[in-house]
Amino acid sequence: MSPQNFRSKFGAPQQPASCLSTGHGHPAAWQAINTLTPSLFRAASEQRTIYGSVQEAILINLFGNVSFAASGNFRIRGHNGKAMPLTLHLRFAGPPLSGKSDTHDRFNAPVVEAMKGWKKRWLFDNVTPATLLRKIRSGSVLSMLSMAEGRGHLGDQVSGQLSRSFQELNDLYDSHVPALDRADDDDDELVENAPDSAIFVTCVNVQNDKHRAWLDKHAQDASGSGYLYRLLMMEAVEVAMEGAGSQQREVALLDYDQRIVELIASARLNLEATPASQLPVIDVPPEAEKVLRQAQERFVQMPGSFLSSNDARVFAVRLAANTRRIAGCMHVFERCEGPISVDTMTRATTIAECFSAHWLSTVFPPKATPDGVQRGQRLLDALHNLARQSGRWTPSWREADIVTLAPNFGWSKVEMKAAITAICGAGFAQVVPRIENGRRVIKLELIPNSVPTF
Repeated sequence: MSPQNFRSKFGAPQQPASCLSTGHGHPAAWQAINTLTPSLFRAASEQRTIYGSVQEAILINLFGNVSFAASGNFRIRGHNGKAMPLTLHLRFAGPPLSGKSDTHDRFNAPVVEAMKGWKKRWLFDNVTPATLLRKIRSGSVLSMLSMAEGRGHLGDQVSGQLSRSFQELNDLYDSHVPALDRADDDDDELVENAPDSAIFVTCVNVQNDKHRAWLDKHAQDASGSGYLYRLLMMEAVEVAMEGAGSQQREVALLDYDQRIVELIASARLNLEATPASQLPVIDVPPEAEKVLRQAQERFVQMPGSFLSSNDARVFAVRLAANTRRIAGCMHVFERCEGPISVDTMTRATTIAECFSAHWLSTVFPPKATPDGVQRGQRLLDALHNLARQSGRWTPSWREADIVTLAPNFGWSKVEMKAAITAICGAGFAQVVPRIENGRRVIKLELIPNSVPTF
């Protein structure tokens, strides 16, 4: 084992989500974009090229708006034969200048245009749960929570209540209108005319600090309610690159605009005549089900030690449901007919795996490397450098001599001894008694198989 593996053996920080493809074998955001169906891939790539947005922001905002447009046209067959909506609940967390606003506004633009003339309120931002439910019950059956900067939505004030209303969000995720409570009992007209189903998509962009504060306070409750497993999240630490801007003409994005307008026009007609719970259903044939079933088994393994076996199964089942929805969204956007193809489901499983890797990285952030481990790594590196200089196959030093070097590292003798203990405990070195010149000495020896090839 090489010294480079010292940190990982001690449970050191995982790589950031953007490096998951090389660090953990899961697709990174750029790989998920490459996996998109052709029209969506071209739109996402052009957004990146022209506006420079980070890939995570592109995926979240693209799927948020495609989900809104597709959900009013079709549903998709679930694993138990029941139909589920194509609605997605998404959140992107990124630093300032990561492209949140540019990406949100660009992908949202054709939706705003297509929804002009819709008589009911459809676009919400920092809305309270009571107001949202009142609007939906009064006929806002095609609606979206969409924000370029969702600090208030994730805050502790009244405007942040909806982000913590997990039962209501669970119902809306499944297109169910939450049941009326006592406060509504005296409104006979509302009780009589309230729809039983509605389309409700969420696409929230927020800065990393507010996202982290929300998770620190509410992740346990959100997980216990089941909503956290339904929420697709991505987090980025990079800022946007400099895009081509006006130097490159939009082509694929204009095609995206046209398709979104077409889908929403159709959705408006559908929902004026048909409840959301009665929309036509896209079937998933056995060969596509097999692809998803195999992916779900991989999903179970992804949480590793982070989740119990029962919670890991919940994680996998909810992710598989989102995978169906992602596949259905791409199927509808690409004008595909008939059941979901194996190709589309395969693409969806890769994209969902990318989402899940980000979900795990943001829900279970890496812990800081302990000081003792950092000192152990520094000492191990120094010893290997000394070994290279000496050319000895089994390099060794008197333990007392190594401890004497502590001030050169800026450490106390106690800290140097702790570093020695760390590398010995990790199996990279050992402290052993030896006889030299007839005298017994205590030596620190690097274990041969941990020494890199010179």
